[in-house]
Amino acid sequence: MLIIDRMVAMVRAGPGPSPEERAAAAAQYQAEEKARQVRQAEERQAFLTAAPRYVLPDGSAWRSAQMLGRLSNGGERDRGRLYHIVSEDGCGPMGGAGSALCGATPGRRSVGWGDVEGVPATCPRCLKRVAS
Repeated sequence: MLIIDRMVAMVRAGPGPSPEERAAAAAQYQAEEKARQVRQAEERQAFLTAAPRYVLPDGSAWRSAQMLGRLSNGGERDRGRLYHIVSEDGCGPMGGAGSALCGATPGRRSVGWGDVEGVPATCPRCLKRVAS
């Protein structure tokens, strides 16, 4: 009985949007998505500008990040307690498993380095390497 009711409702509603209306809606959606991506990129750039940055004498740039834990249940944020100095390419959501200045690397059960933090590094070994 429910299928017949749905079919009757579809017939009474008439045809859906025209192809021109569908194209206009798709174009509007794409424009809004592009604007959202541009806004997120600008916000990310502003955040990175404000976050501490460590430049070594060889010209390489490094940022402070924490090593993430296992995240075994999706809600567990068992992150490390030290902010290490990690290369800009090695931290963040798409960061690899590179090592920090002090030599710390994510273990086999860790998910790697967290995103760039707006907090200065606290690892004494990393700070010692930057100072020397």
